[in-house]
Parts: sequence; structure tokens; C-alpha cells
Amino acid sequence: MAKPSTRDIDAGYDLLGVLNAIDARWGGPWATEGPDDLDALDQDFDADEPTHLQALYNHLAKLLRRAPGFHGRVLGGMCAVICYERNVFLDPALDYLELHPDVLAGLELLEAKRADFFPRLEREARAAVAETIERAAARHLCEMQGGAA
Repeated sequence: MAKPSTRDIDAGYDLLGVLNAIDARWGGPWATEGPDDLDALDQDFDADEPTHLQALYNHLAKLLRRAPGFHGRVLGGMCAVICYERNVFLDPALDYLELHPDVLAGLELLEAKRADFFPRLEREARAAVAETIERAAARHLCEMQGGAA
């Protein structure tokens, strides 16, 4: 899939704004008089026909109720997280969606080390706890000997 351009991302944010405006009606009834959705129209969509515009609005509102917040997660996630250059998810040298080489290398390393990953973490945690206890015990003994002397 082609990587979105800045213009594509800006248009995505504009669409997000339109969907947010429709979604803001959540406090009241989402649909108004007219067809429930675009499938109810008996002809091709006509932007000059009020009932067609109402069907479009009702269809979008019904979609927003079916998966509340999806538009923010999908559009915002793609635009603000995945395609945001500073997050370095995508390969900047390509014009299509491909993970950044560093991400791919990290995934390969994780796969190679996966079998020992959690056992190693447990060993390291146990060693750190044991070392902390040993230091605390030594300090406590030292303080007790210094207090008794």
C-alpha cells in the first residue's frame, strides 16, 4: 500500500473533524427523519437531494454508533502514530508502507532471543533482589557491630 502523503494525512484529519462533528450529537438521537442509510436510496446519490444528504448523515451516524471512537483510533492512529516520522515505524526511504529497518532488526533480534527472554529477565531480577538483600544485610550487620562497640 502506498505511504500517505502530507496532503493525504491532512485530508484524513479533516475527515476526522467531520466525523467528530457528527459524533458530537451522541447526547441526543443520532438519526433524524429520512432514510436510515445510503442503501435505502432508490437511485444513485444526488448531493442536491435533501433526503440523500439525510441518508448520508444517518448512515455515517449509524456507523459511528456501531464502533464508538473507531474513527479517532483508525485515522488518528494511522496519521499521528504510524505515519508520524518521529516515531520511526515506517521506512522513510520507501514510498509504500514497510516497517523501518530498525524495527525489522529489533523484531528479528526478539525472535532470535525469544526462548531465553523471560527466563533471562527472571534470572536477572532474582540476582538483583539477592544483591539488594545481601547489601542490606551487610549494612545492617555493620550498623549493629558499630552500635555495640
